[in-house]
Amino acid sequence: MVDLKLVDYIKRHLQKGYKENELKDILIKNKWDKNEVTEAFAYLSSKKEPVQKPASKPAQLTETSVTQQNQLIALKQFIKKSRQKGISDQEIKTALLAKRWPADVVAKGFEGPAQVQEKVQEQKPKQPKKPFNFKLLMWYVLAFIVASIILTGTIFVYYYVLGLSEYTINVNGEEQRGKCLELDCSDMKDHAFDYAMDSIVLMLAIGIGAALLIVLLYALLPVKNAILWIVNILYFLFLVYIGIRWIVFNQSI
Repeated sequence: MVDLKLVDYIKRHLQKGYKENELKDILIKNKWDKNEVTEAFAYLSSKKEPVQKPASKPAQLTETSVTQQNQLIALKQFIKKSRQKGISDQEIKTALLAKRWPADVVAKGFEGPAQVQEKVQEQKPKQPKKPFNFKLLMWYVLAFIVASIILTGTIFVYYYVLGLSEYTINVNGEEQRGKCLELDCSDMKDHAFDYAMDSIVLMLAIGIGAALLIVLLYALLPVKNAILWIVNILYFLFLVYIGIRWIVFNQSI
């Protein structure tokens, strides 16, 4: 859906004389989504609302010769450069009159489109405040919850496998690892489950902390794809490690 505040902002600054590409650059630099900006300009075009351009002042030198016009242009450029150096208008006028410039020409040098254009260039458009994206926030919250559950569950499986591999029984005074007393090995399973539950607080802390770190890095850093690749590789390696522990345990039975 088109952001009407953004459309109004674009329309007002087009009326002030800013070009479309110039406004697009300003908005994108201020973290507006490129697609939202494009949609706003397309919306204005579809409405076919005529954008009122700033009224240009009539040429003030229509009766002067080409030479006088060139002199006036050079004078305006001199005035502009002097202002940029911090020289006041009164000092500029005094210096020009001292060099025998006609008073009426000097007065015209401080008037007209050149002065108006300078004011337009100095005036920076106010940036519209980008609305808070609640939909994106909800996606991040959902991703955090899912990641916390997956990571905590995976760590629980890891501790469960450790509990199985460390279960020992005493047969005729000899301790045997990887053996169980019950036919369904319920004694070994109960031990592994209790072993994992003893560390449930640590699992939750690691799972929630890791999930929060992943979501924050993904939200704040520009290299989002690289972050996803690193997380997936690390998670895959952890699963491989759990699988190796499980295989070693089965071979020891």
